[in-house]
Amino acid sequence: LKRSHGSRTVLNIDKLEIGPNQIYTLIGPNGAGKTSLLQILAFLDRPSSGIMHFWDKQVSFDEKDLYALRQQVVLLDQNPIMFTGSVWTNVEFGLQVRKVPGQARKKRVEEALELVGMEKFAHYPAQGLSGGETKRVALARALVLQPDVLLCDEPTANVDNENQEIILNIIQKINIERKGSIIFSTHYLSQ
Repeated sequence: LKRSHGSRTVLNIDKLEIGPNQIYTLIGPNGAGKTSLLQILAFLDRPSSGIMHFWDKQVSFDEKDLYALRQQVVLLDQNPIMFTGSVWTNVEFGLQVRKVPGQARKKRVEEALELVGMEKFAHYPAQGLSGGETKRVALARALVLQPDVLLCDEPTANVDNENQEIILNIIQKINIERKGSIIFSTHYLSQ
C-alpha cells in the first residue's frame, strides 16, 4: 500500500494484516505516516497504489461501496471539533444522520456518555469543555455509532495524565465488551 503526495511518499507498506477483536498501536514520530494510514483505513483517503481488503473483500474505492464501508469504521481525529450545542447533540449527531429512531438514539447516547464518564455533562455546551473532556466526548461520538473498527489518531495527545488513563481504559474496555478492532496511534511506547 503506497500513498504519495506529489513526489513525496508518505506511506509505503509491503503487507499489513489486521485481525478482528484486537487492539493495535501505531507508534512513530511526526511524519511517519500514522495519520495517512488511519485515513486510508477509515476509507477517507485512497492509496496511490496497492490493494486493500476489508472482511476478505477487495476494496474498490467506489463512492457507493465506500459509504457502506464507512458505516463499519469510525476515525476519531487527533484534534476533534465540537459542534455548536450541547454534549448530547454532539454525540447524537451521527445517529441522526444514520436515521436511528428517537428512543434507540436516546438509549445509545446515554450509554456512550456513561461509558466515557461524561453523562453529567450531557447538557453542557460542548465548546466549553477542556481538552481531555473534548476527547472523551469525541470518543463517545464515535462509540455511539457502534463501529466494527475504531481508529483513533493520537487519542491521548494534549490531555492531562488523568484523562490519558481514562481514555486508554475506555479503549481496553470497549475492546473486551464489544469485541471490535481498535487501532490507535501514539508517540508513547509505554501506551
